[in-house]
Amino acid sequence: MERQKWLLGSACLVALVLVCQLGLAQQPAAPPQPGAADPRAQAAEDIQLTRTLIDSQRQLLVSGGLELTPKEMQGFWPLYREYRLEMAKLGDRMVAVITTYAENYLDLKDEMAGKLLDEYLGIEKGRASVKTKYLPKFKKVLPANKLVRFYQIENKLDIAVLAEIAQAVPLAR
Repeated sequence: MERQKWLLGSACLVALVLVCQLGLAQQPAAPPQPGAADPRAQAAEDIQLTRTLIDSQRQLLVSGGLELTPKEMQGFWPLYREYRLEMAKLGDRMVAVITTYAENYLDLKDEMAGKLLDEYLGIEKGRASVKTKYLPKFKKVLPANKLVRFYQIENKLDIAVLAEIAQAVPLAR
């Protein structure tokens, strides 16, 4: 039970960091100062740093939640890194959706709203597809109970991040 509380608390902390960065990225840009860095470039850099932090924390949370044997570690971690690379590509797409939404929020046209919605749903399908693709691969290196736990941990982390994003991103006008 203590481990579950620690995992949930850590997930919320990681999600909070992400939301703070995304929220900063959505703020209206101040007029650029002469010689100052491009605010969009700075926001993109902030998001990338936050994502790197989240990924490192995610790996710690997965490791702490699975209690892998040395043999399981040998098979799991290389596969996990492949899995996370594919999920990161979907994360890149989500950042692009959020950034585009933020840029168009004040005057969001139906056409743009439809494109963003289609892309968001494509990302969600992609997440399910990656999870499905890797299931048989993970089955080869983890026993069923640890595999279920892994998918539960991933799901909880994803939900925590998505919930925080949902709170930070305003509803369309």
